[in-house]
Amino acid sequence: MSETTLVAPAPPNHPPNARPPGPKGHPIYGVLWEFHADPVAFQERIVGTYGDIARFRFFHLPVYLLANPDDIRTVLADPEGAFVKGMALDGFRPLVGKGLLLNEGDSHRRQRRMMQPAFHRQRVAGYGEVMLEEAQRVSAKWAAAVASGRAQVDMDTEMNRLTLTIAARTLFGAGITDTEASDVAEAMSAFTQWYHQSTHPMGALLQALPTEATRSFKAAKKKLGAVVDRMIKARREGGDTGDILSMLVFARDAEGDGTPGTIGGGMSNEHVHDEAITLLVAGHETTGATLAWAWALLARHPEVATRLRAELDAVLGDRAPTVEDAPKLDYARNVFAEALRLYPSATALPRQAVKPVVLGGYTVPKGAIVMCAAWACHHDPRFWDDPQAFRPERWTAEGKATRPKFAFFPFGGGARVCIGEAFAWMEGTLLLATLARQWSASVAPGHTVVPEALFTVRPKGGLPMVLAPRV
Repeated sequence: MSETTLVAPAPPNHPPNARPPGPKGHPIYGVLWEFHADPVAFQERIVGTYGDIARFRFFHLPVYLLANPDDIRTVLADPEGAFVKGMALDGFRPLVGKGLLLNEGDSHRRQRRMMQPAFHRQRVAGYGEVMLEEAQRVSAKWAAAVASGRAQVDMDTEMNRLTLTIAARTLFGAGITDTEASDVAEAMSAFTQWYHQSTHPMGALLQALPTEATRSFKAAKKKLGAVVDRMIKARREGGDTGDILSMLVFARDAEGDGTPGTIGGGMSNEHVHDEAITLLVAGHETTGATLAWAWALLARHPEVATRLRAELDAVLGDRAPTVEDAPKLDYARNVFAEALRLYPSATALPRQAVKPVVLGGYTVPKGAIVMCAAWACHHDPRFWDDPQAFRPERWTAEGKATRPKFAFFPFGGGARVCIGEAFAWMEGTLLLATLARQWSASVAPGHTVVPEALFTVRPKGGLPMVLAPRV
């Protein structure tokens, strides 16, 4: 059977064997070293020099970088099944296994169908209560620290721990002990360091060596696996406790004969394990990083902070926010969206072609890696007026209507759009509203805030900020 070549909408015409422009790189490793050293600067240079589609190599592997929303729609919506996550995201596999992030084909569709009820609107609203409780707990901790003369915090660490705590509580409910919560946090930290090592040009060799990052990751992964397996066993034996893990354990596919581990049955323990860890990883990193950037941006733009607090005063008065307030907090949500635009957690979303595809008028061969350039699209002056500016007001309905849908895609798109997107929007809005209502923060004197792309895009060297209670 011959392979079908897919075509993006109205591409320019190029000869069949033509290749997009791009850097030649080193004869052996191509541009992998430059990409690994600074993915943000690399992407800005490539798109700025070569335009909407560029080709280069990681060793022998052809890679295509896309910055046109039409081409990106073709890749992410993928109506013909031309792309898989494939080897493009193999660095995640040692942690998340067969979880939804990396699963493919019919197995992915089945897993997503079974998990979807955990993220229905009413369920997400219930998770909002946990978000608000944890935000208030952080606020109380900050008040105690400021009262004792310790007003400086690492806001990057604070927001990451906050969202990780929320992810663990919504996943595991009240059944997780303090020791186990520490094991979860340790595993996430160890994975971040290990993942950065794995993306090094010599990553395969480094993973085979007993480096500190590899040893720490393996030890932390073992502890994390023990926590998750204990929780799964408790749910199997004790019944539904109302958390996400219970929904995974007792989920049943609507199709098939009901045999466990098959179509129509429930998830195997292995699948529940992998999905739980996937939700822990994906369920806190994006929101935690974006909230840290929001604090940095509010400190740099006091006029935006003033407008945000005016909305909070108008909607909330003297009380704390509730889940029911979330739809009314438009400007808080816009601040979160604008921080996510300026600092997308992933600089690019990669896929691997399983058949030839025409993108930008060029034929991308089977096996090639395609990278959807989120950083470039989110800063493209064709779609964003003054793209480097922090302007939450650009997120009005009218403003969004003027832009291509895939000029902004922090949660992906199509059938593989992030299953927790609604969770993230509610979390970002409620946490920002709860904390900004009571606190302001300024970047510590002498510290320069610079983005660094590791597992996600985070402030390099942390984000030291000085807290001040709002008066």
